[in-house]
Amino acid sequence: MDPAITGPLTYVLATVAAAGVGLLAGLLGLGGGFLLVPVLNVILGLPMQMAVGAAACQALGPATTFLRARRVRREEWRLPAIITGGLFIGVFAGATVLHQASQAGADSSTGSSRADVLVLSVYCVLLLALGIFSIWESRQAARFRPLTPLRLGELPVPPWANFPDDFPHSMSIPVLTWFGLLLGFLSGLLGISGGLLLLPGLIYLFGLPTRRAINTSMVTVWIVSAQSTLAHAWHEHIEIPIVLCLLLGGTIGARIGSELGQRILGTQLRGSFGWLALGTGTFVGARLVWLLMQR
Repeated sequence: MDPAITGPLTYVLATVAAAGVGLLAGLLGLGGGFLLVPVLNVILGLPMQMAVGAAACQALGPATTFLRARRVRREEWRLPAIITGGLFIGVFAGATVLHQASQAGADSSTGSSRADVLVLSVYCVLLLALGIFSIWESRQAARFRPLTPLRLGELPVPPWANFPDDFPHSMSIPVLTWFGLLLGFLSGLLGISGGLLLLPGLIYLFGLPTRRAINTSMVTVWIVSAQSTLAHAWHEHIEIPIVLCLLLGGTIGARIGSELGQRILGTQLRGSFGWLALGTGTFVGARLVWLLMQR
């Protein structure tokens, strides 16, 4: 990697950025990768595959801190364990697609822009869609007109599992596993660690209460972050000094955010997530337009 983008100033900026992202991660129950990747790639100038690898590895810090602060019970690991069945395959598939895109871009006149365009395009669509939906849903809930969850887990696809503390009905294991497969693929491709899609997915697709969904989300984020770290390390996408700076800042920020998050209403959390996703999606879209104009 170019030494110009791995100097002391880069390390300081990476630490500060990770602290801010970690605070938001603990507050909203997210891994924070969807914020870190644009920051590392656009502002700090890291190649896209390195930014994705660093963000995936960094998410371990906030996720571990969050789990220790919230004291997650043993029963809350059952649902993430089932989702993990699809995560394993999805994570390695997504990381492989990113690696191939970065290698293809390196042999053309655009450098690594193929990986940049691929990742930023998917980011832009996901963030704008999730942002608009979350803002709309939180406003509906504030007017006492909450959205009825789809409850995909109740589809008649055996075998089933029971989660009496979370769902009144049995949940389809294959549906949860396919959800994990999609989640894992996007996590491996984007370095988002899963929280970006998992949190609204658990709430709106499966009907899990917001606060319980946050705990389940961060348990799964911890699992998928470990898997993504292994996948990106295999493809040599991880720069250790950058990751250490991100872990330092992210762990401190997540501790503060997790304490603040317990004092905020669920509808406020969803609305805040929506505006954050919408703003980040707009920023990513502007960067994508600039990249396409340079081709």
